Amino acid sequence: MITSPPYDDGKNTLLQRAFLLAVAVLLITALCIPLVAARDVKVALTELRPSLFTDDQGEPAGFFVDIIEDIAAEKGWNIIWVRGSLSESWGRLASGEIDLLPGVATTPEREKLYDFNLEPALSVWSQVYAPPGSGINSILDIDGKQVAILKGDINGNAFRDYARKFNINVTYIEKDTPVDLFSATAAGDADALVVFNIAGLEDARKYGLSATPVMFNPTPLGFAVQKGKNQDLLPVIDQYIAEGKGNPSSAYSQAMQEWFGIKAGSGIPVYIWWGLVTIAAIAVLFVIMSAVLRRQVRKKTAELSRQNEELQAAYEQLTATEEELRKNYQDLNRSEQALIQARKRLSLLNRLTIQEVQSGIFTLSGYFELATAAGCSEKAKEYLGKGKGIVRTVGDSINSAKKYQNLGISQPQWQDVNYVLLNALSHLDFSRISRTIELGSLEIYADPLLEDVFVSLFQNALTRGQEVAEVTIRYRQNQKNITVLFLDNGTGIPAGEKEQIFEWEYKGSSGTSLFLAREILAITGISLAETGAPGTGVQFEIIVPEGGYRFRDTNHKGSGFSTGNIPS
Repeated sequence: MITSPPYDDGKNTLLQRAFLLAVAVLLITALCIPLVAARDVKVALTELRPSLFTDDQGEPAGFFVDIIEDIAAEKGWNIIWVRGSLSESWGRLASGEIDLLPGVATTPEREKLYDFNLEPALSVWSQVYAPPGSGINSILDIDGKQVAILKGDINGNAFRDYARKFNINVTYIEKDTPVDLFSATAAGDADALVVFNIAGLEDARKYGLSATPVMFNPTPLGFAVQKGKNQDLLPVIDQYIAEGKGNPSSAYSQAMQEWFGIKAGSGIPVYIWWGLVTIAAIAVLFVIMSAVLRRQVRKKTAELSRQNEELQAAYEQLTATEEELRKNYQDLNRSEQALIQARKRLSLLNRLTIQEVQSGIFTLSGYFELATAAGCSEKAKEYLGKGKGIVRTVGDSINSAKKYQNLGISQPQWQDVNYVLLNALSHLDFSRISRTIELGSLEIYADPLLEDVFVSLFQNALTRGQEVAEVTIRYRQNQKNITVLFLDNGTGIPAGEKEQIFEWEYKGSSGTSLFLAREILAITGISLAETGAPGTGVQFEIIVPEGGYRFRDTNHKGSGFSTGNIPS
């Protein structure tokens, strides 16, 4: 008979006691350690339908509600909705009564008091709504009217700035909610209202109002917290939005589809292509119209300037009757007044057209971003890329037109070339290139945009990399004219491109700036050419005709100076 060793029972008993002790320790630990409570997050609930509002059952609803609730479910947040108007919610966020304010845009003033997330949740723009048949087709049609705006809303401030640019007088009526804006306008208490375009999707139909062609201020919407507080919320929101944009089946993409009708994976909407074609047509028409008008104004300006100088010389040198001189002066004054009016109308037309085209470009860019964020096929992405390229090209052309819209409008004047050169250098980082300027006390008679000519020449030297180490500017005088030489020690311009660099279509390193530089000089009969030998450096020649230059003193020869150590 085989029996177990006598110590086996004792060993089993010891193991059982150790197991029971471990279980007891675990139970005591679980009971003693409190459960981690869910984080309470107080979120403002404003009435900005359909992005954020209270539904008919009194529950929070809208695009931002859906994504906030989804984030809360993932991160274990306990969302506490705090109802109030937009202006009340900004005050509560500043005082710390709420933790998070959704559906808002950032401004330099707000960034002093609040922190904002980085990934835009939604791209919108400001839209003017009015009753049908209001006659409001542009910002100028709102002059003298009453416009309802929302308290604490960025749209109101943006519209004030927009109207101020065009000297439009507007009476503003402030309301607490978008519904108040629409009801007041529908009742005739206001002529028009300004809200984000998404806020008018439903209310405009409900109150019988229409969206006017006046749209501006493309704006991304996101979330705000108190400055330096609740900083853990923003990175979570940014990560959620970024991941949601790249996933057509995400809760974020589903919310975009539900509230704004943007379907993930769908092609580019037809209205984007029609809008792109319209903007391109407007831009081409604007460029042609501006070129024709600018040429006419430049011609009239030069003619008036010559007539004025001839009249002054005749007045000082000739012995004419007082009546004849008075008649000539009156005729000249009437011509000058007519030209001033023409200048004002041209300037207003330029500002208005550029503003409208830029607003259209911003709107299209917003649509492209929405379409890209919603998700689309590879073929649609290819079309989107091409469309974005067209919009950027049109935008660059409009920016150039805006920068030089006053070309030839202002009266030419005598300018100290040394002073103009130093001002041009102050706009650029020219520290790695030494400069030698030998111009004495030279002054030339040119358009006030002469500084931009030298900025273009300096930029041409900078854009050719490290090949240029030294720039020299000096003059050469003969009996009929004076030539200002702009030289560098780079590789120069190829022979076949010496005239191409001054064409509008040229897309080399200097872009279209040299075209505009030649146009600025041509207003007063000054020519610009590149005459350097390829391989020996650039040599631009600015040829100023007789009567278009002078020196402040007679002892100007050899009075040049070096600016090699002057910081740019």
